[in-house]
Amino acid sequence: MKKFGMLFLGLVAVVLVTGCGATKETNQKLVCTSTQNQEGMNFEQVISMSFKNDKLNYMTMDVKTKITDDAVKENWTAFVETMDEQNKESDKDGVSLKVTKDDQNYEYKVTLDIDVENATKEALEAHDFGDLKDDSSTLEDNKKSAEKDGFTCVVK
Repeated sequence: MKKFGMLFLGLVAVVLVTGCGATKETNQKLVCTSTQNQEGMNFEQVISMSFKNDKLNYMTMDVKTKITDDAVKENWTAFVETMDEQNKESDKDGVSLKVTKDDQNYEYKVTLDIDVENATKEALEAHDFGDLKDDSSTLEDNKKSAEKDGFTCVVK
């Protein structure tokens, strides 16, 4: 009986030290920004990626265009119509696209939210992210890629 008690205490000690083999869940966020000016327009992009255990699980992309040139401002209505044709608002199957327009300040903003874990392949493909669910890129891989493309990235 003493041997059984010692064996039991030994097993309890092993379980306490190893934590039952459970791994701690890690959550990190990568935020990448880019600003460009060209042809009378200022483009600001912010991509925020959330990672659970170093796998992308949520992403938000904001693209804001601000018209800065008076000649281009004269074509604001045509610009908005063209952008609206390309950016149809939707919220379906884990993917949401929203458009915000500020006619006073000549700003047009598109926000794309993707819940990678819950998004359907069809919803992802509709926004040219068909392979996102199968992507095995880590936070560090995404950071390097974005910085190579001219973004400034911060891990939070």
